[in-house]
Amino acid sequence: MDIRLQFRDELLTSTDFPAILTRIRHVTDAMANIDPRFADWYAQGDSREEAHMYRAFENGLPSAALVAVLRHRYANDSSFTSVALWDGDEDHNEGATLACLVGDKYLPDSFEVSLYNDAVFSDLKSMELVVLAAIEAFSPAYVAVAPRAYAEKQVFDDKPGVGWMLYLPTVITTQQVPEARALIPVKTTGKQQAGTIIVSVTDAVFSVDNPEHIEIANRIEIRLVDQDLLPRYTNL
Repeated sequence: MDIRLQFRDELLTSTDFPAILTRIRHVTDAMANIDPRFADWYAQGDSREEAHMYRAFENGLPSAALVAVLRHRYANDSSFTSVALWDGDEDHNEGATLACLVGDKYLPDSFEVSLYNDAVFSDLKSMELVVLAAIEAFSPAYVAVAPRAYAEKQVFDDKPGVGWMLYLPTVITTQQVPEARALIPVKTTGKQQAGTIIVSVTDAVFSVDNPEHIEIANRIEIRLVDQDLLPRYTNL
């Protein structure tokens, strides 16, 4: 299962690694509160030994060692940087990786979490909490939660797919999208609704092997496009 989002923030520069890691930490804290296996994160490396060399966070703050490594890595070209972490689980069928890509602002920046076991955060509430943390950290143009294989089954290639969940920064009602199995309002600190998480399946983990799941998500996508509610990637 993947959690993918894109965002624009002119104040977040590609070399502000402490700020990037702080935003990532907001999401990993939410994950760790649900499942303790996600309490520790490491920089991704070319080998197992290298990957265990640098912790991402020390005493709740971005690791000074990792920040130094990133600054050295991008000293000659910082027009596009990537902070990629993994949870230290050597069983690649169980763990998780994540990456935050920040560039020159010509294109949106992005953040992605890849969970290699669909049983992780398999209940709706747990995944909702992680999505809410990502929204708070990045103020994204969308957040899409779906298996990576769903990209081949979504209706529109030039727009985000619904998959299991899709967050959009707009108020969406049941009358607008009756096919949704749930609509979760996302509120600002002032208690005003700032967006909506659209959920296609509430009683199971979304699966690309379930034709009913695919059909529901596709119907929601069509309904959103009919009402001009699903943005094109080129307009983000």
